[in-house]
Amino acid sequence: MAGKKQKTIPETPQETTKNKFIYTILVTILTIIALISGKYSTDHPQTNAPNQNITVSDAEFQVHVIDVGQGDSILVSADGQTLLIDAAESSAASKIVSYLNAQGITELDCAAATHMHADHIGGFPKVFASVKPKAMIEPVFQDSLIPTTKTYEKYLDAVEATGAEYKALKTGDAFQLGGAQVTVLGPVSEHASSLNNSSLVLRIQYDDIVCIFTGDMETPEEKTVLSTVDNSQLKATFLKAGHHGSDTSSGTAFLEQVQPEYVAISCGVDNKYGHPAESTLEHLKAYTDKIFITAQQGDVVFLYDKDTKSCNVITSGKE
Repeated sequence: MAGKKQKTIPETPQETTKNKFIYTILVTILTIIALISGKYSTDHPQTNAPNQNITVSDAEFQVHVIDVGQGDSILVSADGQTLLIDAAESSAASKIVSYLNAQGITELDCAAATHMHADHIGGFPKVFASVKPKAMIEPVFQDSLIPTTKTYEKYLDAVEATGAEYKALKTGDAFQLGGAQVTVLGPVSEHASSLNNSSLVLRIQYDDIVCIFTGDMETPEEKTVLSTVDNSQLKATFLKAGHHGSDTSSGTAFLEQVQPEYVAISCGVDNKYGHPAESTLEHLKAYTDKIFITAQQGDVVFLYDKDTKSCNVITSGKE
């Protein structure tokens, strides 16, 4: 009947003991589950729901390899300062803008075009219409390699429209990004024989870790870098594998010096080039089993915590 209180029946001593026993069992089970869950998140990459932009705010150093299909676009953040390396094809620009917005980024401290192929610079015009860079860097390369494509013309117009400080860099140049030191490893000279081998190769050191970003550098330029750069500078915690995991890159001599602990490969699902090549994966597996491929795992985010000196990787997942 409405308004009538239910009579409370006191538990018997036997029932009280039984309930306490059940409660103890439940607490024990939940504790074991929590411990197992904690171990899993430490030993295995975390995965977000498919197609959801990963947002991370508490790691001092972050590398976001954005899933842009068959192309490259990588966001590096060091102490809140940001560098966008490449912007994939034009068709991926909206994904990149959405991703940057999800990180709360309305302006870039720097943008870098590793080289002038469409799958690396095509998205810059649309990205810069929403998120402008303060500075723009690209590699030096010989005049005979200057593209005559509409994509390149649109890229040049977009860079000019930003009013960003512009620099063409080569081996030995360096600058700061927050607490990170960015050093250019390549191109060694402006006389590389192809755009791939004129790729801007960046070494970024933050605290105790080193990350290397290779653009589409192939084995001929890898050998030139090896013969020019102090090889002790090549050992890296994180490597963005060259040329989307192609067998033209990530040669054994180069990897022997880099010895990466974590590797990211940016490529499209079932792409016509067969990236990443099985031979490249075998070369990489000689050094690490922490290989992350955007075609399989979506956005890949490498995180470093300066206080704990710990690294972690999370991925967005694929449908």
